[in-house]
Amino acid sequence: MSAHEVPGWYEAGLPVRERKRRGHFSTPPELVELILDACGYTPEHDLSALRVLDPACGSGNFLAAAARRLLLFGQQHHLPPAETIAALQHNLWGLDPDPVACFLAEMQMRTMLADHFPQSIVSGLHIHQGDGLVLPWHESQNIDLFLANPPYLAAKNTDLSGYHSARQRGQADSYLLFVSLALQVVRPAGWLALVLPDPVLARANATQERQRLLSETTIHHLWHLAGVFSAHVGAVVIIAQKRAPTRVHQIPWIRDHWWQLQKKIAARPESLPHASLEARPTSIEPVKKVALDLLLKQPQRELCYLLGDVRNPLIQHLHAHFCDRTQKTLLPLGDLVLIRRGEELSKDAPLLLERCPDDELQRWHPVLRGGGDVRPYVMPEVNGWLAREHIKKPLERYRLPKLLVVKSTGQLQATLDLQGYVVLQTLYLLYPRLYSSRQLKTDGEVPITEEMLDELYFLLALLNSRLLREYVYVLHTAYKWVQPQIEQHVLAHLPVPVSESVTRAEIVERAKQLYACSALDPVVELKKQLDVLYEEQEQAICALYAAALPASYATSLPVASLTKESRDV
Repeated sequence: MSAHEVPGWYEAGLPVRERKRRGHFSTPPELVELILDACGYTPEHDLSALRVLDPACGSGNFLAAAARRLLLFGQQHHLPPAETIAALQHNLWGLDPDPVACFLAEMQMRTMLADHFPQSIVSGLHIHQGDGLVLPWHESQNIDLFLANPPYLAAKNTDLSGYHSARQRGQADSYLLFVSLALQVVRPAGWLALVLPDPVLARANATQERQRLLSETTIHHLWHLAGVFSAHVGAVVIIAQKRAPTRVHQIPWIRDHWWQLQKKIAARPESLPHASLEARPTSIEPVKKVALDLLLKQPQRELCYLLGDVRNPLIQHLHAHFCDRTQKTLLPLGDLVLIRRGEELSKDAPLLLERCPDDELQRWHPVLRGGGDVRPYVMPEVNGWLAREHIKKPLERYRLPKLLVVKSTGQLQATLDLQGYVVLQTLYLLYPRLYSSRQLKTDGEVPITEEMLDELYFLLALLNSRLLREYVYVLHTAYKWVQPQIEQHVLAHLPVPVSESVTRAEIVERAKQLYACSALDPVVELKKQLDVLYEEQEQAICALYAAALPASYATSLPVASLTKESRDV
């Protein structure tokens, strides 16, 4: 068995459920090499005194690659074998709670070193069974390179209360504790390379760690990759140096599928481990950049790297203006609507029927199951039935006219329900605040006014606009490769112009026309008319948002910031 086959053998023998429970997914060797390149840990540099720590080493991919480079450094500088072995013993440290993983990590290193040194002198490697989060690090700051692909264990599924660092900061997923550890133990000007789940980019519970990374380190690389692990999560590689950044710092980023990146790596002859640092650039293609200052302005310091590459300048200006708490031309959607969730049932729950028994129409109610039932402007169609005794929410809540917004999606999409369908938790229900909370809790009749309906049609138009769809994507949903979702707080904080202009009235009328036409099977002529209507609607919505911006923004924008040629994200 070769050194590279060791970790694969162990992981392949673990049941998938057990791997997920432990968070045991090793970093691919090709990605390890790219990460070490980006940190400057290469044989061309003096590695003899650089202390490397992997506090969640697993089967040892990071440590073995670092050892290989340290060995090459010794060979290139003609160090005596004893001196190279001493550097390996003194500088490379690995920890893991799993004794089998520790054994395999040491075996992987010994297998690699066996071609160069007698086994009798390769001893004293510092790979230890232990939990790196509970060791008494105190104020230690002597690590030159911190490498970690920590376990991705969610606080909601794992009891992390035993960790002192978890108790100090409130709810924290396990990987966030390793980010804090890195910031604690890495020396000033040292390096940290973290392979993290992509929710770290935008999830609220990672705000503290993002703030510290942005303020205490200079982030040199941010790689957002899909398909690195068989787990249902995207990966984010953050490579940073522990020194305060300059305000004009630009963070390079890559967004790619791992298999595509692998193909690009394989096509480069300079990708071999022994190639020089200058011949092995870390970026496969010219990377894009996002200004640090732009990220520091995010409400929760989200790492919204796409803001540096947005196609529509109106989005960036709109977001910047909306974050200004003194502005009064835009309101959060949550100030205008009440947002509720449907029945706490899965779409495949046995309580749901596909067809209602003909003799029990009074007992069963039509149900919308999820995103497949909601398309922009299209009247929803029922595809399930639920008995009255299984409906837990007040039935009047469903009978009221309401907007429906899909939750589990990367693209904002909404429709209007005037038929009174019951919906499942996969959809958000939006009611104008013209309804009272009391009306949503009773089964009494609620008078529906023209003002209420106009409000629903206006918001329907905004939620289906290209502008807000890209706004949500660029700022929120793009940062989770697997199963992206529109969180309720995201929906509640979408910007809505408060203007009562003629443009708003025109938007309402077009929305009514588009919704009414959705029930028809359009002929060619009608489809052309609808396309024109859509484009007129998009232009009007962009104009309405542009008018909500200060003159300093608006004068630099074309009225039609998103044209027909702009493609939906």
